[in-house]
Amino acid sequence: MIKNILASSVFATMMIASNNLSHETSPYLLQHKDNPVDWYAWGQKPFDKAKKENKLIFLSIGYSTCHWCHVMAHESFEDKFVAKLLNKDYISIKVDREQFPHIDNFYQRVYQVFNQRGGGWPLTIIMSPEKEPFFAGTYIPKTKGYGSQGLVTILEDIPKIPREKLIKSGKEVLRILNKTQTKKTNKKFDDKLQQTAINQAKSSFDKTNKGFSYRPKFPQFDKIIMLYSLYDITKDSQTKTIADESLKAMANGGIYDQIDGAFYRYAVDEKWQIPHFEKMLYTNAEALTAYTKALSYGPNKLFEKTIVETIDEIDRRFKTKHLYKSASNADSKNSMGENHEGFFFVYDYDQTVKTLKKSKIDQNIIKNSLKYLGITEDGNFDGDLSNPHITSTNRPIGVENIKKLLSKMRDKRVYPFIDNKINTAWNGIYIKGKIQAKTIDKNYLKEALVSLDELLKLFYIDGELYHQTIDHKKPTQKGLLEDYAFVSSALFEAYQATMDKKYFDLFSKITKKSIQLFYKNDKWYMANDGFDVKASIDGGGYASSLGVNLQNLVLLGAMSSDRKLLDIANKTIDSFKDRLITYPSYFPEALIVATWKRIEPVIVKSTKQNLNKIDIKSVKYPFVYKHLDKSSDYLGCNTRSCFSYSKDFKIVKKKIESMIR
Repeated sequence: MIKNILASSVFATMMIASNNLSHETSPYLLQHKDNPVDWYAWGQKPFDKAKKENKLIFLSIGYSTCHWCHVMAHESFEDKFVAKLLNKDYISIKVDREQFPHIDNFYQRVYQVFNQRGGGWPLTIIMSPEKEPFFAGTYIPKTKGYGSQGLVTILEDIPKIPREKLIKSGKEVLRILNKTQTKKTNKKFDDKLQQTAINQAKSSFDKTNKGFSYRPKFPQFDKIIMLYSLYDITKDSQTKTIADESLKAMANGGIYDQIDGAFYRYAVDEKWQIPHFEKMLYTNAEALTAYTKALSYGPNKLFEKTIVETIDEIDRRFKTKHLYKSASNADSKNSMGENHEGFFFVYDYDQTVKTLKKSKIDQNIIKNSLKYLGITEDGNFDGDLSNPHITSTNRPIGVENIKKLLSKMRDKRVYPFIDNKINTAWNGIYIKGKIQAKTIDKNYLKEALVSLDELLKLFYIDGELYHQTIDHKKPTQKGLLEDYAFVSSALFEAYQATMDKKYFDLFSKITKKSIQLFYKNDKWYMANDGFDVKASIDGGGYASSLGVNLQNLVLLGAMSSDRKLLDIANKTIDSFKDRLITYPSYFPEALIVATWKRIEPVIVKSTKQNLNKIDIKSVKYPFVYKHLDKSSDYLGCNTRSCFSYSKDFKIVKKKIESMIR
């Protein structure tokens, strides 16, 4: 009796004490440090412990600004009964997918094997201590619901299944994953590739609401950027129209913050009205590139406004000593201190009208402005609340002043939690986008270069990149392929904008280092930390790091006449030939690399003085870049040779333009 009481007392103490996450730096892991679940961070220790105690592994992958991760945490991981089940039969591991995207990538593929569809977050995996997975789910309610039998039932039932049966299932999953992921084909990349991609994009285009597919609906900015490149090649006007209309619909939609600026991660409806309210640095980074590219075809006030507002809001909320934090949460606290999705961003009509009237604004201006912004009595979110979105092409008088007052209303609320991780890859994408936005404001280039220099100062140590840090502290996690790919891409953009050789030299060093670290036996890997996950041309929430890195290799190979780099890029892209030829629109970055086999990137070489005289964008060729050379002539070169030279750039330009087929 006494022993039982003591045991219960000790167990109760264990249930409320901090777990093994209290010394971690990941904001996501720290959100779970006071859970009664005995969490471990990813590493060898929990797997060794599971082997020793003959327990199963319960793996939960998410990120700090994920709404459904918080829902599952509150329902289950803060619940003592669920914690008791987990602590009894499992060793539980928490993974921040932004810290370890390669681990997340692998287990998302495990989920796909089990469920024959894409996964998401939170991702729930149950496996053996030898990493043989036999269960995969996403959000799971505590008890039966949402088409699930409930986490409690799952946790109780799985240990009852004979271990050998579970392991057999896990081994079969690994066998499927380890099979060659690419089929060999005798097909060749030809001019049909681009047209197939265009046709697929047209087929998936939502003609009514714009964008691609239905719901949930993601921006897919990399696909839009791809469509503009395909338009540059084919001059198919409908291709450009699809891209333009999608950007317009998003800029006017609820997926875009109409009051303060910047994009939310995705919309839950097909009309772009209702978002999941988290704002990600990478989403807004790719938006800058897409909208800037759209502006290269001619002025557009909406697109320009979208870029300016996005930069203003991201700089205001995320900027920290010239670099950028990762994301803001979908949930925010109401007046009762309770977390509610979107609370900071939405409006109650009656309360809004009452507040605006205090500013002594004409009632017609209030009425017309709120109607224009989609703020209504009926609402469109969570009952009668309204998420602003543009409802008319007629912009009412006084709406800008109303927006300022609506912003002030928000500022009295608590802004959502911001994940303060500084992620190297995402900063690289954002810096690149901000450099490109220099066509709107030259100060963007100056600011972006300061950020790039700060990024290198903090994360480029002894010739290697590091992945992330908190509060500008010295980073400890070695860089991943995505860090090398996106930082190199930003360096290339900086080089094109400034013709400063230091950026090219670093672009060259970091791109070549990526081969040394991540290219083994003719295969690319996402990381170099012992957990080998093959890199693919698939993107995730943002562009494919492998696809971008292959672009870097081709551009560097062309500029430096390095056949080895070109051969690696060609061999890699050929290994994905079957998938690319079949579904080219699914792989925007890799499609460009494949396209370069037929329509090569052209490099214009000359002195810095000469290159600064010319407008490279005036050349009517889809892929043309500048590179410093000692020659006082202008040289037009591709990956094989220089085909034109003259002191008169117009002659070289004419030759380049004659090459498009």
